[in-house]
Amino acid sequence: MSDLHIKIENWINSQFDENISGLGDDKYVVVRSDNTFLKNKQIWVIKYIKSTIIFSQNKWVSDLEHFITNMDKEMLFSIYGAFELGRVLNKDKIRINGPSYYLFGDRDNCNLEVDPRAFVASREEMESLDKEIFWHCDIDNAVSGLAVKNNGQISALATIVDEGEGVYEIGMEVHRDSQGLGMGKAVVNAAVQWILNAGGIPLATVGPFNVPSARTLRSVGLKYYMMDMSGEFGEFIVPPQALGTPVKNMDIYNFYPDWAMNNLIKSKIR
Repeated sequence: MSDLHIKIENWINSQFDENISGLGDDKYVVVRSDNTFLKNKQIWVIKYIKSTIIFSQNKWVSDLEHFITNMDKEMLFSIYGAFELGRVLNKDKIRINGPSYYLFGDRDNCNLEVDPRAFVASREEMESLDKEIFWHCDIDNAVSGLAVKNNGQISALATIVDEGEGVYEIGMEVHRDSQGLGMGKAVVNAAVQWILNAGGIPLATVGPFNVPSARTLRSVGLKYYMMDMSGEFGEFIVPPQALGTPVKNMDIYNFYPDWAMNNLIKSKIR
């Protein structure tokens, strides 16, 4: 097992009062977890190496144990799986987020030079940004932020949030008017290097639908290690359509005609 694997397992285990027995082994189980690690999550589902584990408060354990007897674990981490989990938890108004990929990095894989356009943004600069635009950036909880300017204004930002055990999560956004200029890669790589220089482990998460962001994260050397889904109180939401294209300027089309689209989906709740 690599040193990074060990550190990732330590980080996962740090979320709990006791270490998870056999983390990474071939298992598909529901585990009761009523402690405070969940924060705003009501359930947390992870896939790490061969382990698929649903952490749940006690009141849903029985229902979820029945659920996994009928849900193949390879189908769980999908839109279908999210809908079926939502079906189980519907009576308590739990919405399902994900699945999301977790990508981590180390010096062996993340070794690009920092783009000279990138700089450490001040707290005042970050707090002055429109959070409706930079909505993937956790400005309020950031320990640092790396930015790139376009026409004198910050147009790309990567925030860094301390997730404990030396793991720092990166959240990134590029202003819609400045996309396609390599700014996303510039700020993400600068954030990765900031974390590594601080002796930490960079982490970034991305949904399977977000092809451009996944490409950006992988381009700086971050690699996939785990996947998750989570449940929290709120109205049920669905992921957006796939973003990006296989090849630049390539025409892509909806598989379904307009009349067959899911007209039950309402506009986003702000």
